[in-house]
Formats: sequence, structure tokens, C-alpha cells
Amino acid sequence: MAENEFRFKGAFPALVTPFDENGVNEEHYRGLIDYVIKAGATGIVPCGTTGEFTSMSFDEKVEAFRIACEVAKGRVPVLAGTGAARTGDAIKLTKRAAEFGAEAALVVSPYFLKPTTKEIFEHYEKVANASDIPIFLYNIPQVTGVLLNWWLIDGLREIDGITGMKDSSGNLVNLTTILVRRPENFQVVIGHDEVAFPALAAGCDGVILASANVFPDRYIKMQSALASGDLKGALIEQRSIQKAVRLFVNRGGGLAVKAALNMMGVPVGLARQPLLEGDGLRYEDIDELRTCLEDLQLIPRGPLTFRAGDRSIIAESYPMAVGMVPDEIADLTLLHGEALAGEGQEVAHVDLVLGLRNGPMSAALDEAGKVVEGFHPSNIIKDLELVTVFAPTVTIVDDKHKTMVYDVAQKAVADAVRRTTTDMIFPEELIRDLVLAVNAFVHPSASNPKRVHINNFRATRHALRRAIEGRQSVAEVIARKKSARHPFAYNP
Repeated sequence: MAENEFRFKGAFPALVTPFDENGVNEEHYRGLIDYVIKAGATGIVPCGTTGEFTSMSFDEKVEAFRIACEVAKGRVPVLAGTGAARTGDAIKLTKRAAEFGAEAALVVSPYFLKPTTKEIFEHYEKVANASDIPIFLYNIPQVTGVLLNWWLIDGLREIDGITGMKDSSGNLVNLTTILVRRPENFQVVIGHDEVAFPALAAGCDGVILASANVFPDRYIKMQSALASGDLKGALIEQRSIQKAVRLFVNRGGGLAVKAALNMMGVPVGLARQPLLEGDGLRYEDIDELRTCLEDLQLIPRGPLTFRAGDRSIIAESYPMAVGMVPDEIADLTLLHGEALAGEGQEVAHVDLVLGLRNGPMSAALDEAGKVVEGFHPSNIIKDLELVTVFAPTVTIVDDKHKTMVYDVAQKAVADAVRRTTTDMIFPEELIRDLVLAVNAFVHPSASNPKRVHINNFRATRHALRRAIEGRQSVAEVIARKKSARHPFAYNP
């Protein structure tokens, strides 16, 4: 049973696990740990849920413990994820983590088989009694199938060696009950990214979060603000990251976090199957995550050359998401981009072409505003620096649909074009030489104008980036064939 005391403080990333064909990629894992510590992490958690521990062998987990403890030694503590469905494996993993120098172990309640209260209690009792380091309970009923209720925690915290818990349930009623009933020496940390602010304000001792792989410093600032009584400051921190956090939590977990880190230049590779980019984490989510990271200034910026005929124009501060941006934009004659955003009746599908005014795009300008049989009416959107021709993808069926298309969706396209130019995606001196033509899909049954606007804004913003960066290549289309989707089979 554990004798040493471990006090949790601050923000511990639930580390993603970089893999290669041989198992854990040690070089990338060490790089990730260095990154999070330099970014403000006060500890690390290898082999948690975000670390895909259920997709790792026993030996791979042990290897991850070794690497994490070696890199973190003397810098920050290691809280090792040693949970397992079988009690004996949890005991063995905890012993190995202790041998490498982990300060404590995070033990998830047994999953899949949905054990009874008695079985859960005895599982934790056996692990704690066999451990030389303190144990943190881990409550995540979304994946284990069993909630650790406050009254069960009342009993579990009396077991020698159990010193705290991580709550990832998102159930604030159960959590606050645990907080008001706990003794002073029982530590409670929040593990659900979307409710970090209210949980910390209610008295949690810190955070263990997936999103802390990306911005641990935000949670340190949040805790500092709360400690000084600055409730508004803490709320601002939570709101600044909320969109990104929602993607991390709801769109593939470790898959989304890995996508973000890779874009930021912290290589961690892909998740293991069955997780796949393009499914749980949709392609539009990756583009939206990128824009969130840009807004948080986590994507490095640098010069990108645009070539227009014999001219070379440089965008001095282009967001250089790693793996997405080419060395240069070699030919601006005609670029194509396509993007999907949202779901249901308010889904947006945008198809656009962008090019030089004196090239093929001159035809779009000539035809704008004309009524041509067999074509949907187009018009030039007013008051935009970048000349933009707008047209619907499908036939207008009634006045409500017309409003959704020409008022709501068209305004969204205009807002996205303005935002793109504000973000300095185009060199200023190049904008007057370009023409953009946008086809926007709005379903005839769409009823929520707010969602139509948001989805068309996102789809247009993403499609513009894809056009500029050439991310509609044949190779990419073939690679994404199995996970591609279209919102509706609609033939007007």
C-alpha cells in the first residue's frame, strides 16, 4: 500500500500516444512531453483515455511509462494511467509505473463488463493494497458504462492508498456532491474539458484534460484567475478555447488532439484503428479546428509566395499549418475548393472557383446577374474587396427558400470572404486581380437561419483555404473516397 503523499496541482495533459510500426514512437513521445512542459503543464498522464490505452498492449503501456518518467524526471510529476478491465493487469501496470518513478497512478473503473458496486469496490481495494504509489480513481461512465456515484466515492476514499479522483463524467450534480462531502486530504480533479471552468470554480484541485496537450497554459491561467477571485477572467479563458475544446471532446478524442498537434508542428502521427480521420473526426472538423488554432495563435505564421503570371507576391503572415500549406501557390489562373459543414437540413455544401480576373474567371463576371435558361441566377456580392459572384446550387422552390439562399447563405459567404481577407490569407496587392465564384447548397427544407449562416460561413472559409492550398488533388480525393459523404441526394 502507498506510503508517499502526492498532491495534485495545476494542469496535467492526458497525453496522446504517438505510434509507429514498432509500437510507441519514442522520438515523437519525448518531443510531445517536452512541448507540453514548456507550454506550462505541471504534470503529465501517459496511457489515459486520450492516449488510446485500450488500443495498446501491456508492453507498449510499460514502454510509455518508461519514456514519460525519463523525460519528466526532475521537471514535473507523472500520474500514470494504469487502469485495465482485469484487476490483475491493473495491479501489474501500477507496479511497473512505480518502478519507473511515477508519483501516482490513475486507475479507471473496470470497463465493458459493467461490474456491480461490490465488484468495483473490491477491484479498487485490491489495486490500492498492492500499490506502492497513491491511487486516483477515474470516473468516465461514457465509456466504462458505470458511474461512480458520490455515495460510492464516500466509501472508496476510505481505502488506504486512494488519495483522489478524476471526474470525466460531465455530471456536475454528482461532482459537486463529491466536492462538498470530501475530506480536505481527498483530491478531486476535473477530466471533462467542456466543464473545466464551473468544476474548478466549484472547488476541483486541477485538471487532467485532452485539450491540455494543446494549451495547458490556458488552464493554469484559469486557475490563477479563480484563485485571485477574478471570475470574469477565468470565464474569458474558458470561452476563448470552448470551440476547440468541443471538437476535442466530441470528435474523435485523441484523433482530434493529434490532428491539432500535427498542424502546430508537434508531430504525433495518427490514431490507431478503428479510429479514422474523416469519420468520427470529419474533414470539416479538421479545417474548423485549424481556424480555432489560428485564432488562438497556435499555428505558426510565415511568408507564402503567390505567382500571378510573371509576378511574385508574398503573403507575409500566412498561417502555415504543417502538412497543409505548399511551398508556393504556383498558378492562380484557376483554383477549385469544396467544403461541407454541419449536418441535417441546415447542412452547407460550398463549391467555389478562384482565379485571375483576366483568365477563365472573366466569364463568371460577364454572366453575373443575367437570367440564363438552365442556370441558377447569380449576382455579384456588394461591398467586398475580393470580387465575389454568388449562385445557389439548387433550384429555388419558394420564398422562404429564396430568403435562406440569397439573404442568409449569401451573407454568410460575404462574411467568410471578409474574414479570409482580414486574416491576411491573400496579399493585399493581389486581391483586386482575383475573382471568386461561389456555389452554395441550401436545402429547400432548411428552417434555422442561424445554422444556415454558420454552416455556410464555415464551408466557404474552409473551401477558400482548400482552393489556395491545392487540397482538392486527385490523390487526396482517392485517399478520402471511403469516408467521403454528400449531404443529400437532391435532383431539382
